[in-house]
Amino acid sequence: MRSLLVAGAATIRLVSRRQRTIQGISVPIFTSTRRYVNALYRVPPVQTVPTHNSSGEEVDTELFIRQFKELFYALKQTQLVEQIHEMRTCPYYECLFTADLIFQHYDIVLPMPKYGREHRSSEISETLRYLRACGASGDFNHILQDVKGGAASGGDFVSTSHGILMAYGTARTNKLSMMALTGSGAPNEAAALQQRALNVVPIEVSPDAPPLADLMAFAGKRTLIVQDTVHGRHAAEAAASNIPKVPWQILRVEPGCSFLSHLCGVNSVYDVLVDQDYPNSMERIGEAGLNPFPVEWTEPRKLGITMRSVCLIARFARGTMSAGGYADSDGHRGASFTYHSRGIAKNSRLFQNGHRRHGDSGAPLEAQLRSGELPEPVYQRPPRYAPPMHRRGGLMTSDAERRE
Repeated sequence: MRSLLVAGAATIRLVSRRQRTIQGISVPIFTSTRRYVNALYRVPPVQTVPTHNSSGEEVDTELFIRQFKELFYALKQTQLVEQIHEMRTCPYYECLFTADLIFQHYDIVLPMPKYGREHRSSEISETLRYLRACGASGDFNHILQDVKGGAASGGDFVSTSHGILMAYGTARTNKLSMMALTGSGAPNEAAALQQRALNVVPIEVSPDAPPLADLMAFAGKRTLIVQDTVHGRHAAEAAASNIPKVPWQILRVEPGCSFLSHLCGVNSVYDVLVDQDYPNSMERIGEAGLNPFPVEWTEPRKLGITMRSVCLIARFARGTMSAGGYADSDGHRGASFTYHSRGIAKNSRLFQNGHRRHGDSGAPLEAQLRSGELPEPVYQRPPRYAPPMHRRGGLMTSDAERRE
């Protein structure tokens, strides 16, 4: 009987210990964190990837998807991004090119016009929701979508520390979109000032030029990586002449070499993703003081796909260096009050990214008064001096009145 009691007590102790261990398991709590530099991409379905390119060369679709995913694994090892988001796939091959739909600079997000890509309309809307979920707190500026007959591609925009480089003159990005961003077709001077506050530097290219982001990339603090082709040299010369206050370091790589680098923020980042099949370009990038990261890119190169065209870069926070955000000018003798006012009117320094720096001067109150939400103010004249009661008027009592 005693042995049965002892065995029963032992089993009860074992059960209680197991319950304690089960109750003591620490369950990780996943909280959504909003990072500064984000990268977004979509993986296309395998059956939609072409099996041959235009010259008849065979493409391994499974290897294509693997190399595409390994690009973002390598990107996560660098300091170029802080968080990577894989968006939901779409049932067509064009969803691979996420950078064609949206361009982001500072706190302004520019969706591209839907003309010519109507079948990707829902994809654009979904990408905007992804950006909001990642932490985009700025404005979604639809100025390009409001241009009648305008065409623009996100691959023709490159962010630099001193403005946005925009290539126009092709079927992807025409002159109407350039005029809308530079304020050439604005109805009045106030609207033109707000549009010019984006600080877009237009670069006219030939109609057969590839996207500007495939030819040029910003790296470090003042380095422009360009392909050593006719279009790449022309874009680099135009960028250096239009932004003369920056002593640009132009680094030329081999034609056909795919690379990925972008404007990161206050703390300059010197990491660059490079196609590993171009060792001379990697050596040249390393000699210029940058850190090349080799990436296997054989199958996407057969289809003419670059690293920048499949990666949507988004930077959200903006502030001072101590807050880890984005500063207006990091060096190069560029003060903050001249950053957005180069070659514009004097009062344009009040505008920054299309907004007034010091707020609207009484605009909400004036709008409420005009709409009738508030009663009209009562203008009362200053009261005249009234003498005290039961006395004769006067500012001061005389000595005779005091004696009385």
